[in-house]
Amino acid sequence: MRETKWERLPALLLAVGTLSTSQIPARADGGLTARNFQQLYQQIRPQPGESRWLDVPWQIDLHAARQKAAAEGKPLFVMSGGGATAIGPC
Repeated sequence: MRETKWERLPALLLAVGTLSTSQIPARADGGLTARNFQQLYQQIRPQPGESRWLDVPWQIDLHAARQKAAAEGKPLFVMSGGGATAIGPC
């Protein structure tokens, strides 16, 4: 009897789940507390200069962006994903 790839999926997921949880070390300090939250929060926030694309004055109105680009003689960069407009329902 030939086994399909879908018949092996539950065993694979079980193996991956077991391996991934066994690699997480136990924390001796008790994990996240109100006392250490602020320090950890500051470490995971984007640092100054780290995300320079946030400093760009992005235009969300395509018509207004086209008019501004034409008036300034500049090219237009349109970012879109999933076949939808750049700003829209996710």
